[in-house]
Amino acid sequence: MADRQNFDAKKESAVPEVAKRRITAAVVDDTVQPKLDETLYLQLKTAALNPDATACRRAVKASLAKGTSPEELADVYIPAIARDMGDRWCEDQLSFASVTIGVSRLQAMMRELGPNWASDNAAAPGAPSILLIVLQDVYHTLGAIVLTSQLRRKGFSVKLLLGCRSEDIAERIQRTKYHSVFISSSRGETLESLRRIVDVVKNSTDRSPPVVVGGTILDVETINDVTALTGADYATKIPDEALEYCGLQDIPHNIAHAKNGT
Repeated sequence: MADRQNFDAKKESAVPEVAKRRITAAVVDDTVQPKLDETLYLQLKTAALNPDATACRRAVKASLAKGTSPEELADVYIPAIARDMGDRWCEDQLSFASVTIGVSRLQAMMRELGPNWASDNAAAPGAPSILLIVLQDVYHTLGAIVLTSQLRRKGFSVKLLLGCRSEDIAERIQRTKYHSVFISSSRGETLESLRRIVDVVKNSTDRSPPVVVGGTILDVETINDVTALTGADYATKIPDEALEYCGLQDIPHNIAHAKNGT
């Protein structure tokens, strides 16, 4: 037991402070905080931090049985729990190992809620396509996964690239025509690193799709600075705004359904 504690302590000390600001980078709208059922919230959070991997599945099934919709769990409760884990990590109330396990459990909840949301095959043929990029060295990517599920439920074909290299992005854009590119960036990233990615996107094709930057980087940088210094076309934390900027908000498309058919 002592050896395990020593291992966790060494692992914790090896995590740079800037990494603690990279928990849930995504273009997820956190400007509106809906009212949570405190009992349900605590049950789900306890399950996510439970060493028993089956606890999350039981908690999700119990929530659905009580009438909570899969969409509400995915869009409201899971992000709220992730933010709480991130805050508690920054305040040294949770270890790196605990947060890593907890976020992994939340991702498992997402898969349990909607298999169609986890696959790009849910979109109808000819659906508008979006490339969602998460930069390298982002420790937890749950926010991007939540955003991907939201976009797929709206009927978009979404390709999620996690921790990708510049050559991966260039190859993907050269091979597939995307209607827009979303870059999910945390406050731990620099505008220079973002500029390099935007350059790759814009130089990989003769007709570059619009590029939108979002995520917690907008908590520490202004929209004007992000667009001016990175070359991105737009910057926002609100998915519907990103879609509107790219001219995608009024395009009709089929909606992917959750596991229980709602």
